[in-house]
Amino acid sequence: MLQAQPFTPTIVRIVPPQTQEVGVLDVLVGSLGLTGVIVLGSIVMGAILGAALISYKKWRENRSDGGDRSDQTRLDLSSPSR
Repeated sequence: MLQAQPFTPTIVRIVPPQTQEVGVLDVLVGSLGLTGVIVLGSIVMGAILGAALISYKKWRENRSDGGDRSDQTRLDLSSPSR
């Protein structure tokens, strides 16, 4: 009737592909790219912080022009000399 056929296992070994070698030039390009991103980010953040400080100073000067505040002394350095 039904006879069992012999079972022969097949072993398949999956070999991962070879990885590329990392040379000195690859490391240098990667580090220079990272350094460039950090420098560019610091320039942008410095510009944003500088603009914020200048706008805050101008806002504070405009706010104090309206009233006479005795705790502040204006040097008026931007006026032309006599």
